[in-house]
Amino acid sequence: MIQIQNITKRFDEICAVNDVSLEIPEGLMFGLLGTNGAGKTTLMRTIAGILEADAGDVTVDGNPLESGKKKIFYLPDDPYYFPNASVEQMAEFYERQYPEMDRETVTYMAETLELDVKRPLRNFSKGMKRQAFLILALCAGTKYLLCDEVFDGLDPIVAEVMKNLFRQEMKERKFTAVVASHRLNDLEDLCGNIAILHKGGLVTAGDMRERAEHVRKYQCVFREDTDTERLRREIGKELELVRFHADGSFVTVVLRDAEGTAEEYLRKQNAELVREASMSLEEIFIAEMEGKDYDIRKVLC
Repeated sequence: MIQIQNITKRFDEICAVNDVSLEIPEGLMFGLLGTNGAGKTTLMRTIAGILEADAGDVTVDGNPLESGKKKIFYLPDDPYYFPNASVEQMAEFYERQYPEMDRETVTYMAETLELDVKRPLRNFSKGMKRQAFLILALCAGTKYLLCDEVFDGLDPIVAEVMKNLFRQEMKERKFTAVVASHRLNDLEDLCGNIAILHKGGLVTAGDMRERAEHVRKYQCVFREDTDTERLRREIGKELELVRFHADGSFVTVVLRDAEGTAEEYLRKQNAELVREASMSLEEIFIAEMEGKDYDIRKVLC
């Protein structure tokens, strides 16, 4: 487990990370979500030991960061490689720093994705470079992998290929990956737990789907002459309404329904059809943050 306790990091007058405390459990994919400038990169570079915090501590498996850094591989948004270096040569270089580097698997995974391990990386496209460095990071054999904006700017097909690399490696061995992104849809089908950073501070963290267990989404069809504004007010009086959206006679409501009575109530409001629908992670976040001093829609853009 990586424990982050009251970490603060400033650059002159800018507080990039402000008193952040967070636990990253073992053996799962952990998402770090926030807009550009939220502090994700600074926090990850601090966890990796590249930057030194102005205040607070990071421990790795209960030990000080200095002794735990060897367990961490940090993959930045724009990885450095030597001029004319190939995937094969970068694997050889990383092996000197990470003794568990599996160069045979690097070659196997690269060939599976039709990446030439002897070809200079400078001749790779952006997507090919991202795939190549993710392979190198996964094959380094470290217990913790920190990935910064690894899906940024990729087309959906390449992004899905890379997500499958993560999923396959999670099946093969127990390790923890922290994936930072400014886009929620990069994380929602990959990460079990997600933390949100905003303006250097931690907004919330945890398994949102578990914490929103009693939040439900219903899609309803009412008569065409239904006064949906009156309906919204009536539902809000009786139930804990989170979101209400009407498109003609088609109404979607998100509400807290611990007692499981919402469906019956909606039918009593003369709904011709009521059906419970699965919730997106964005809707779960909005429900989780309701009443807190954040415009969560700006964070999730």
